[in-house]
Amino acid sequence: MYQTANWWPKGAPPKKIEPVRAGTGATPEAGSASTGKTGAFTADTLRDLSKISEINQKIFRQQTPRAMLNTAVSEVGEYLHASRALAVIGAPGRPPDLAAEFCGSNIKPAPGAQVVFLLAQVEKTSGDELGGLVLEDTAGPALKDLGLRTAMGVRITDRETQQSAGMLIVGQSEPRKWKPNETYFLQAIGDQMLMSVSHTRLRSLVRRMGVSDERSGLLSRSSYQSCLLTEADRARTQGTPLALTIVQIDRGAELVRQQGEPPMERFLEQLARSLQPIVRQNDVAVKYTSWSLAFVLPDTSLAGAQNLADKLRRAAAGIRPPWDATSITLSAGIVEAIAKPDYESEDIVTDLMNRAEFSVEEARKRGGDIVVTLEAPKV
Repeated sequence: MYQTANWWPKGAPPKKIEPVRAGTGATPEAGSASTGKTGAFTADTLRDLSKISEINQKIFRQQTPRAMLNTAVSEVGEYLHASRALAVIGAPGRPPDLAAEFCGSNIKPAPGAQVVFLLAQVEKTSGDELGGLVLEDTAGPALKDLGLRTAMGVRITDRETQQSAGMLIVGQSEPRKWKPNETYFLQAIGDQMLMSVSHTRLRSLVRRMGVSDERSGLLSRSSYQSCLLTEADRARTQGTPLALTIVQIDRGAELVRQQGEPPMERFLEQLARSLQPIVRQNDVAVKYTSWSLAFVLPDTSLAGAQNLADKLRRAAAGIRPPWDATSITLSAGIVEAIAKPDYESEDIVTDLMNRAEFSVEEARKRGGDIVVTLEAPKV
């Protein structure tokens, strides 16, 4: 790290920087340090690292796998000034399960058959020391048919199975010598893209398996804690916020005693169907009690959760219950999880659930028709 930044602690003599290995094609520049593996650490390399973080955040915020792939190829293609960029998810040797393409100016989208042919050719290419798969137009018609002179791809590996699960490819219509830092850039983006797609598919599967009521589409209370644990793990890994909102019908317990459970259940189902289109696809709605709903909100700050709660309460204002009532009001409790250094995911979720319970109880004590927001404890 010291060599990369060209900085050493006060009093520590700078270590001798090893020369660049012959054959890397990199030349040391003034003010830069080099290593034997990647050549020179230039300003371009440092910009790449910053861009990787920016693109990964954009991919992570997308709500569907297809949107994640589209974001990845668009950002990569524009940053590398490529003529084409392709991202595919799927096992090698088979048509991709999911694919996205970026096209530069005056470049037409590639037919599916040509994309499959290109994938097959890149897969046959021997990788360099960093895993870059470089294909030139002299190797056959795969690139020429797409109007490309050269292309570089990286295999995306599923870390659990250690099997190839996709590829990320960039191509140029003019001759180009691909740099080692560009290989690393593609690999980092590809890994994040696959991880985000896998997480999204897993969350969708969990929601489908945990649904207890086909009419409302809500997860059962038994799925509440497991969903929070999954999202807490993800938030810790990604360094992103996680919020929880509980929306409750004011005087809910009293209404259940007065009207009975069946009418209250029907009203809650009606409420859920009206509110679910407002939340994002990655948000998780849970039937919390007979008169309340919990919304698990990944990648959402306290302010974002409060904005959503306001929308939910406005949308619910026009919903009439099945019994004769002049008005029904809703309250909401909002809390945000912040990972403490000495907390595991279980500790974070326990603290989050307790504070959420406290927030809705506080709303009840204040007479309802209110949003109670609890700040996260200081780390």
